[in-house]
Amino acid sequence: MARVVTSDRLPQCSRCRGDLLTSIVMPQNDKHGRPIHLELCAACDAGRPAAGALIRYFADGRCRDASRAKEGALLVMEWTNEGMAAHGWIWGEKPPVSD
Repeated sequence: MARVVTSDRLPQCSRCRGDLLTSIVMPQNDKHGRPIHLELCAACDAGRPAAGALIRYFADGRCRDASRAKEGALLVMEWTNEGMAAHGWIWGEKPPVSD
């Protein structure tokens, strides 16, 4: 079962040691059996399509507008998909269970 833990303090970006906007530990492991950590860093990730869109969502203040929460959730999902694809994981619907 996945759980969400919030923190007032994020670790530093593992790539540039700058500030992270968010960090997620995925419930899947990488090919070496280690947990996959997704980090969103404005300095490192602005050029990636989904990450860049989520960075802009945070930067321009849309994240403070409750009426745009669905937009934010979709951007987080796209960023998660982009990050997991880099580890060989692709989102897909579960196939139907056959009897």
